This record gives sequence, structure tokens and C-alpha cells, in this order.
Amino acid sequence: MDKDEDKELTLGIYVQSYHRYNKILTMDLLEKCVYVVRASEEDKYRDAGVENILAVPDEEINNAIKTYWWIIDHASEDIIFVADDDIEDVMYRLDNTTRLNKDKETIMAEIERIAQLMADLNIGYACIDATGIPYGYDGEFAFKGTSGSMKWVYKKALKARPDEKCRYNYDLDLVLQELLHNRIILKPRYIICKDYQDVNAGGDSSKLRQDQIDSIENMKRKWGKYFKYNYKNNKPQINVPR
Repeated sequence: MDKDEDKELTLGIYVQSYHRYNKILTMDLLEKCVYVVRASEEDKYRDAGVENILAVPDEEINNAIKTYWWIIDHASEDIIFVADDDIEDVMYRLDNTTRLNKDKETIMAEIERIAQLMADLNIGYACIDATGIPYGYDGEFAFKGTSGSMKWVYKKALKARPDEKCRYNYDLDLVLQELLHNRIILKPRYIICKDYQDVNAGGDSSKLRQDQIDSIENMKRKWGKYFKYNYKNNKPQINVPR
């Protein structure tokens, strides 16, 4: 990372994980990543081959929103990259879609590239698309939209804070907060992930449908015309004009 105000910026690479010690995926894609897990499962992750672990008391990270914000609040680095634990591979999405075949060097170069852009532009939040579909590409970057399985936070610029009422949509709530306070997020649309959103055991796959509905309705009350949700296809939409 380049210097910012005479200080060398640091980048932390983290994976938030729960109950997926029997199917380690994301670790194979990243260099020197740290898995953040509940203390009660630390030994199981170590037995599965995960070496770099932050084991946190269970009650402090007993859901996805708590885990994500625990990382942001406790990580010492200037820019924090957080990945979901169910990413099988990363792909370039341009005119054609190309799998990177777990090429760690290339994947890390892209992670560092986005982090540097955030520092250069003083942007608090960046994320990839929420869906890994290969079509629909219309440009290298967007500056609003839904949030996917790879996220970056530039702590100096971030203004969003957690809202437990929107716990199952915490990443969308974070996007809207940043659009409200910073007027922009950064979305690299030329990279997408092949992952298993909410279908693997663990993670948030056990959340109840009513809990999800309650969280969505809280989002709608909080954000009004700026947030919509299509229950038929389970797709959220952020409606902030740019």
C-alpha cells in the first residue's frame, strides 16, 4: 500500500466463519487470511488445517452482524477486507467470464488494488456484487448497489454503524448508510465470486424465514423509497439516484 499522510497503510485479510470447519473453502484463495470464529469451535477449525485464527467469545459474535462489526472494530489495520467462508473461486467478469482457478497471487493483487483505490479516493466501503451471475456486466465499477461476499472497509472514512434491527440485511444497511453520509461506495463489477450463499450448513443458513421478513420490513421502514425487496425472487434493490 502507498503512504497516506506519511503513514504506510496496512491491509488486513479476514474470513468470518461459523460451523463450516468441515468444508474450508475461502482459505484456499487468500494469502495470510485470519479466520474469525467462535471460541467454542477453535479446535475444530485448527484440526481442519486453519492456522491463523482469532477465537472470540461465542456471545460476542453469535450472529453475522456481530461477527462482521467485531472484525471492523477490533482489527488493527487501516483497511479491512472481509470475505465470507463459502467462496469456491473468484472470476473475472468482462466480455467473457474467466475463473481464476484459485490463483492466490492474482486474487490478492485485485484485493490490494481495490484497497488502494479506496485510500486514494477516501471511500469508506467497497464490495462486489451480491450475485455471481456472469451476465449483466455494464462497466468496471459502480458506486451504489447490493453487497456480496467480498467487502472492504477503510476505517478512517467509514461512517456506517451496526443496526441490530436490520441484522439479516446488515450489509445492505451499511451500503445505504454510506450512501447517506459519504454519498458513494465502490463496487468493482469486473470480479465476482462462485460461492454457496446460505446453502451450506453453518453461516446464517439456519435463520428463520420470519426473522428474514422482519429484518426486511425494518429496512423498508428505515429507508423508505430508497430500499425495495421483491419477495417473489428474494432480490433486494437499492434506489439511490446517481
